[in-house]
Amino acid sequence: MKKTTLGLGSIVLAAAFSLTACGGADEGKLAKEYCELAKDASDAAASGDADKAEKAAKALTDWAEKNKDARGDGEEFAKAIKEECGDLSPSLP
Repeated sequence: MKKTTLGLGSIVLAAAFSLTACGGADEGKLAKEYCELAKDASDAAASGDADKAEKAAKALTDWAEKNKDARGDGEEFAKAIKEECGDLSPSLP
């Protein structure tokens, strides 16, 4: 299960970096979507269910791909992540 957890962590990291580099979209909306998917991925990894973890990872990857060209303020996005993700945000990049 460690490989799955590390894989999900890499996906979360990639998603955060892809959006942090952006600038002009609704950062709050993007952060909310991101946090929901990140929580699902974290829960799936903790559950030990490989199928659930794979689906959560795919959902996060699909979201990152869909939003890769979004423009927004990186600092505003980071602030929105902290507000939206609550207890999960310390573990996010």
